[in-house]
Amino acid sequence: MYEGAGVGYKEVGLIETRESAEAIARAFVDARRTGAPLPDYPGSVPQSLDEAYGIQACAIAMTDQNIAGWKVGRIPDGLVAAFGSDRLAGPIFAGSIVEAHSGEIPAMPMFPEGFGAAEAEYLLRLGALPGSFDREWTNGDVARFVDEIRVGIEVASSPFPGINDHGPAVTISDFGNNNGLVIGADIARGVEFHDWPVALAIDGVVAGRGTAAGMLDGPFGAVRFLFERSRDHGLALAAGQWISTGAITGVHPVRVGQAVEARFGDSYAVGCTLR
Repeated sequence: MYEGAGVGYKEVGLIETRESAEAIARAFVDARRTGAPLPDYPGSVPQSLDEAYGIQACAIAMTDQNIAGWKVGRIPDGLVAAFGSDRLAGPIFAGSIVEAHSGEIPAMPMFPEGFGAAEAEYLLRLGALPGSFDREWTNGDVARFVDEIRVGIEVASSPFPGINDHGPAVTISDFGNNNGLVIGADIARGVEFHDWPVALAIDGVVAGRGTAAGMLDGPFGAVRFLFERSRDHGLALAAGQWISTGAITGVHPVRVGQAVEARFGDSYAVGCTLR
């Protein structure tokens, strides 16, 4: 196994494969640091999730940022059989997380010449974790290890404009296409929110609607997926990390200067602008 920040991938035994992964990772890390666009994918497109997570692991190892959470995204139904998973994961770095207190509208960064989107999501915070992940997990099992539920917005952005056009392996390879998280108000434990109507608006125009009940097996299923990745691949989970559990209304393209608002049920809202 090749290990990076607790995320492993199966090495194929070729030095050039590792060198290629490191070169791709370096290109993404440098572009994210400088804000420069990557018009083309910086290397050979990964053909498997193992290759993609290997590139991601290299990139994590090249940064000095603390991982304060993990984003989980959905792999399209038509690609699940080919890639062997219905979800993907990427790190959320501490410096990209903003807590929006009542009435606050933070300005969130994106790559203006790359890809940018906003997603309405439920955010689950991990509490005390099990001593071992080496077991089978259900959604009910993992719910015991979640100590807070919030509404929020994920800012998905990459210096590569085609990040979502070439399948999930490419998305995974650039930190899962995450570039920030806006944390909104708390939902009390015991409140059933899966059927709440959720809407995301851009500059006041609704771009998408949905419910958590329509997201595979829901937000706790996203946490279960990460527990299984920790068991099977060494994903480094920690108490206090936020899990961005997946786009409820869709992945909505945004531009610099636009305003985003996500509404959850009758009384929850969170917003941001893009800079």
